[in-house]
Amino acid sequence: MANFSHYSLQHAVYQQLSADSQLLTLVNAVYDRPPQGSAFPYITIGESKISDWSTKTTTGTEQVFAVHAWSRNGGRKEAATIMERVYMLLHQAGLTVTGQVLVSLRFVSSEIMLENDGFTYHGVMEFRALLQSA
Repeated sequence: MANFSHYSLQHAVYQQLSADSQLLTLVNAVYDRPPQGSAFPYITIGESKISDWSTKTTTGTEQVFAVHAWSRNGGRKEAATIMERVYMLLHQAGLTVTGQVLVSLRFVSSEIMLENDGFTYHGVMEFRALLQSA
């Protein structure tokens, strides 16, 4: 059932981020799960949650998902700069999602934290997508 797929939206987000040359000047890669020893800075596509968003006439889902920015040498400023570019690429973007129609994609919230190692800044962005069956 394509309408229930976490992967279809994740794939569209990955394509949007990894195809942007400006973002790729800021990060080494965009990952689902980074390989051990990955060079900083990088982005990971993180957690996602699906809820029903159907009406009498359409079948749809609300998907909330996270994008993580990881920075070490560039610190909080580098993480913030990466997050600004991710915002530009995803907020109100018209992504093509296989098997679904993207009705809306909006930024919800963000935060930047220093990890317990004292070196790594971790930015987390949350987005909300509304999708209908194609």
